[in-house]
Amino acid sequence: MKEKNLFNYLESHNIDVPENINLAVISLPSLIDKSILIQEVKSNNRHANMKFTFSNPKYSGLGDKFEWAKSCIIISYNYFPGSSNNHSFRAGHGAIALFALEDNYKPLNKFINELTNLFNNEGIQSQQFIDSPQHYDRMFFNSSGLGWQGKSTMMLSPGIGPWQLIGNLYTEEQFKDTEKKSFSCGTCNMCQISCPTGALDEEYRLDSNKCLSYWLQSPDIIPEDMRINIGNRFYGCDECLTSCPPGQTKELNISKTNTVDLKKILTMSNEDLVDKYSWFYIPKRNGDFLKRNALIALANNPDEDALKVIYTLLKSDSEIIRFYAIWAIWKISQFKDIENYYDVDLETSDLVKNEYLRLIK
Repeated sequence: MKEKNLFNYLESHNIDVPENINLAVISLPSLIDKSILIQEVKSNNRHANMKFTFSNPKYSGLGDKFEWAKSCIIISYNYFPGSSNNHSFRAGHGAIALFALEDNYKPLNKFINELTNLFNNEGIQSQQFIDSPQHYDRMFFNSSGLGWQGKSTMMLSPGIGPWQLIGNLYTEEQFKDTEKKSFSCGTCNMCQISCPTGALDEEYRLDSNKCLSYWLQSPDIIPEDMRINIGNRFYGCDECLTSCPPGQTKELNISKTNTVDLKKILTMSNEDLVDKYSWFYIPKRNGDFLKRNALIALANNPDEDALKVIYTLLKSDSEIIRFYAIWAIWKISQFKDIENYYDVDLETSDLVKNEYLRLIK
């Protein structure tokens, strides 16, 4: 069977490829298997406590998942933000990472669903994967010619850098491979230099145990050194993205910043908070974890009313909130007046009580 050109095929079916979508094709079987790589990261505990593709590396890392698939279309969506400044130095305010300012998966989902519907209407079998624990999304990125893996472990493309999300669409239609290209970071190590915790000290390897973005999405107790390094970050960390030269273009606006009022976050209901940031990864969809982030950020960047708000949280029904409120008060005031608001003998949680006793020493 003669291979089809994907771009001609889409044009003939009146499918417009948006300007910020890049496509590539790899023929199957590919003989590409990333399962050993994923298992190695897991075995060395560089994944911290993440599940996702680490839950079943043998399947998530397998390139040739389906006997019927003859091609895989790799779809890259460039969500380049209009700002390179994700930090606010205004007291009481926190930063949201640029990659998380909106739900950037929406346009990618819309386009891949359009392709899936086209194949369905043509009677062509297909299977899509976007942000799925069942599939390592950058599986075919290098081999397809779209770009290369950077020292940050992010996938990079010329003129785009790391500002992209990737989807994969397996299809039983035989499409012609796209042109293979060769790229690399060369001697550049800006991402490694910029990482505030040394999570990228080893080239092309991420230690998630040191990654601030990981901890701001984790349900586990955040180590105290990580709490300090979080600074006023409310969600995510952009340092390895904003420092990457291929992603820095004239569209960057260093005077533009996007921040949140941390005290407002702490006074919102959990339901409203989760709804407001619905596209965030929030453990168990529990707003307490976003308030935890806000408590840490406010403790690191307090204004004159910060303690007033945090003291009220000592009466929260949530163990998580009381735990981080204790730490935040210690961080801001060294427990100067805490006895006026808190009686440790009435504390019902050993976790919170132990944190208080640890810090008071």
